[in-house]
Amino acid sequence: MNASSMESKESTHPTDARSRFMIWVDGVGGYMVCADTVNSIGQATQQNEVSIPISGDIHQVHAKIQSADSGHLLHPVGPVFVDQQSVHDPQLLTDNRTFEMGDSVSLRYCKPHPWSTTAVIRFESRNRTYPWSDAVLIAGNTIILGPNAQSHIRCTRWEHEVILLRRDGQWFCRSFADFSIDGSPIEMEGELNANSRVEGRDFSFSLEPLEA
Repeated sequence: MNASSMESKESTHPTDARSRFMIWVDGVGGYMVCADTVNSIGQATQQNEVSIPISGDIHQVHAKIQSADSGHLLHPVGPVFVDQQSVHDPQLLTDNRTFEMGDSVSLRYCKPHPWSTTAVIRFESRNRTYPWSDAVLIAGNTIILGPNAQSHIRCTRWEHEVILLRRDGQWFCRSFADFSIDGSPIEMEGELNANSRVEGRDFSFSLEPLEA
């Protein structure tokens, strides 16, 4: 199964109730999902409401990532360097491109799957988000979990891919493997709730909503 069989073209969505959450994958790690059209990056403090809060010496709002038809645009607010070059205007991010914020926060932008607009922001520095995550997903309409190198969340011990699909602000889970959602057996595809638990023969993960 591949993402191209599920979507010919992903569209961007306005803010909805399920646009920011964690995926906790058993035996793999935790991943922050941000699915708004524009996602802000800034310092992780109690009073600061940004999409991607990072523990580090950066501005309260240091940059923004905007989803566009051509990919993702990085809008600098504080000092930003892309591939070690200072930038002041919006930059189109391309696969495997690094960008730095402040003196210590270094991130890498990855587009692992050619048929999905979802991007993965990986940490090159020791900084992390709050709550802690292994990586941040700037989500389009698909999130692919599985053993292949093109998966957004790489799960090397899984036999099958599991794909999260977004339609009209709601997330669904699809797989050819047998699985259940919140204890109920699912045939091929099922609707996810904000705190859903998904379990299969060799995989399991949970969703956790994040407050604005």
